[in-house]
Amino acid sequence: MSKSLDMVMDEAIAWHLGLEEAGADDWRRFITWLEADPAHQAAYDRLTLDDASLSEAIVEPTIPATQSYPVKRGWLRYGGAAGGLLAAAAAAWMALMPAVVSKASLYSVETAPGKRHSLTLADGTMIEMNGGTKLVLDRNSARVATLDRGEAVFHVVHHADQPFEVRSGGVTLRDVGTVFNVVRAGPQLRVAVAEGSVMFQPDKEKVPLTKGQALAMREGDDHIELSRVATDEVGGWTEDRLDFRQVALSTVAEDVSRSTGATVTVSPEMAGLPFTGTLRLDRSSEEVMRNLAALAGAELRRDGPHWMIRPKSGGAR
Repeated sequence: MSKSLDMVMDEAIAWHLGLEEAGADDWRRFITWLEADPAHQAAYDRLTLDDASLSEAIVEPTIPATQSYPVKRGWLRYGGAAGGLLAAAAAAWMALMPAVVSKASLYSVETAPGKRHSLTLADGTMIEMNGGTKLVLDRNSARVATLDRGEAVFHVVHHADQPFEVRSGGVTLRDVGTVFNVVRAGPQLRVAVAEGSVMFQPDKEKVPLTKGQALAMREGDDHIELSRVATDEVGGWTEDRLDFRQVALSTVAEDVSRSTGATVTVSPEMAGLPFTGTLRLDRSSEEVMRNLAALAGAELRRDGPHWMIRPKSGGAR
């Protein structure tokens, strides 16, 4: 028998208030509750994003597919209910100290565009690296990794007393027994969670990302964007597949270039157009490019090793 919306709301409020003094075990139980029913996630999202007070909050089992939130002076400016979420998240994580890195023990692992590599750290955490990726690791600590550029899927082995951290630019991601994909392309960072939970900026904004959630941001910008993502599409490149849902064509081109090793750019007038579609990577680079152009309703031009997606001119290709 399904729960009423009032029952779900009561549970969400109880978790919201209880997390203020929660420990690691309580946090894991909270994540289990979130993932047990889509209505739980919807209720908690609405609760923490609503501008109204908790006593006046009205919960519906849906939220927008994508929302954008401003960031100022290192804190997210949410509505009134979310202030409690930030306090709860802070309390849950204050005791968890970040991994310490010794510069003398750092080393890097890099992949060429179109080439993949997998490695397993001493703690059992597995990292799958896409092409064009650079990771910096620490011989003295298997609980921290820095993504300088590119894309990687992290299959993290959870240790409650020493959480795993991924750092990229000025951003830190802290896991709670998680599988998640991270992309760093210049100033842009994207994160998508397939399993478990990730804390974005645990010592600053403290934004929890749970299974099926994604985050996008640009260094220096004052907004982050949270959205939904199909969990089977997270890290799809590991299965020779790239899935896009309303993604800017310029970003699609970056992902395709990284994954295939071929260079493809998009003409300025098409760079910001949203693209939706799936590209198979178990094909030749030329076929991938032609499929991309066809799905985008565009023209494909080649100049030596470089490809260009541009508007159809109606002339000969």
